[in-house]
Amino acid sequence: MARIDLDENSNIVSEHREPQQFWVNRPALMSRRGHFWITGERIKKDNQNFQHGPMFVQWEAPEQVTQPYPVILVHGGRLQGTEWMDTPDGRPGWAQRLMEAGYAVLIVDRPGHGRSRTHPDIADTPGPAFSYEEGERVYFPPGDRRVQTQWPFGPDDTAMLDSFIAAFSPLPTSFRESQEMDVLRLSALFDKIGPAILMTHSASGPLGWMVADRRPKQVVAIVSIEPMGPAFAKVPGIGSLDWGLTAGRVTYFPERQSPEDVRSADPLQLQIPSIKSLPIAVVTGEASIFAKNGPAIVNFLNTAGASATQIHLPDFGVLGNGHGLIYEKNSDEALKPVMDWLTKVTGAAIPENKVSNIKENTVEIPGKVTLHVIYKGDKNTRFDHDYYKNIHCPMVMEAWKPYGLESGGRFIPIDQGSDTILIWSGIFKDRSSLEAAFSSPLTSEIMEDVKKFTDLTPSRQISEAL
Repeated sequence: MARIDLDENSNIVSEHREPQQFWVNRPALMSRRGHFWITGERIKKDNQNFQHGPMFVQWEAPEQVTQPYPVILVHGGRLQGTEWMDTPDGRPGWAQRLMEAGYAVLIVDRPGHGRSRTHPDIADTPGPAFSYEEGERVYFPPGDRRVQTQWPFGPDDTAMLDSFIAAFSPLPTSFRESQEMDVLRLSALFDKIGPAILMTHSASGPLGWMVADRRPKQVVAIVSIEPMGPAFAKVPGIGSLDWGLTAGRVTYFPERQSPEDVRSADPLQLQIPSIKSLPIAVVTGEASIFAKNGPAIVNFLNTAGASATQIHLPDFGVLGNGHGLIYEKNSDEALKPVMDWLTKVTGAAIPENKVSNIKENTVEIPGKVTLHVIYKGDKNTRFDHDYYKNIHCPMVMEAWKPYGLESGGRFIPIDQGSDTILIWSGIFKDRSSLEAAFSSPLTSEIMEDVKKFTDLTPSRQISEAL
């Protein structure tokens, strides 16, 4: 039941539902979490010092990080980092699902949004407020409801609509200047944590291309959910993509000095050396008004030198999604093809210069023991990755879990010239658990099964955190 308060004109002022302890039925998680700030510049005004545009970062990591690269989640244009957290209908969002899959996850509030508040006396003047009508137009247009079947609440659920709209705030007046500031802060975040996967949504899509241009050795891959586009688009209420897919400057070759130089150039000559071969996935939903731009964005990026692909969700059997696909009713299903793509292109992948020091890629817990099984060969070596992933790894987990194997992950080097084909890392409760697993009756079957996917004899390394 709900109690509705009306004003003197019979407009709904507030809606009160029965009290709920919504945390009671949510499963408990074991994770590490914290936050920090990417600070802004000090500026002087009226003989006083102020900070310009800091960026709040919230992070969470599983008890055992099994993926070698963290994921940085950047919210859409007028939103904030909460859009990666819980969905409007109260389910875990993509941030938690990525964490459960073994990734360390960092969620940012871009300057001027969420907890990264700014003041117009210090930063750019805010643009127009975000209306309910604009929210409906972008996220759940009335004309698309026959196709968009996954939006998590109905048009008459005023309380949930209020909660959804509450997260929005104005963009700065200058789209270019706000992009430049965001890129400075995100680049500083990469400097702080090292190589990572960058995941963007909507109007933050251009930030992905710009950060990759500034930090080409740090951006491992980009997942861009429903990004702004196509090239040189003018987006009402937001701004223009004057430099191609961005409002801010990117480094073309041959060099372009101005947006006019970029626009007048032969599109086939718009090369961006910093994104050469960079894996990029552009994710689009069936019912979204943004989906039609996907092919043109992918084509622009590939012409620029990237290795871009479109993950159009209907092609993977995921139907009924609009622009807010990351928090619609089937958000878990929408994430699956993205996770599969990440496994393919980064894969639990270790850069070659880190293979010799595996401890850098595994969070070790005092008392726990890590077993690394290493397969080395060359491009001619027989190794059936599908069999290894789908049959051998589950066999190992089933055989050794009763003896204290707590988790396991496989790591595939990015460097195609590496002599390391694959590394499996398993976390055991303690040293005695590892020894018991080695002595168990099924271990001989595991060793025999190796012959079914490779002719190699793997080597082992054991590490123990004190």
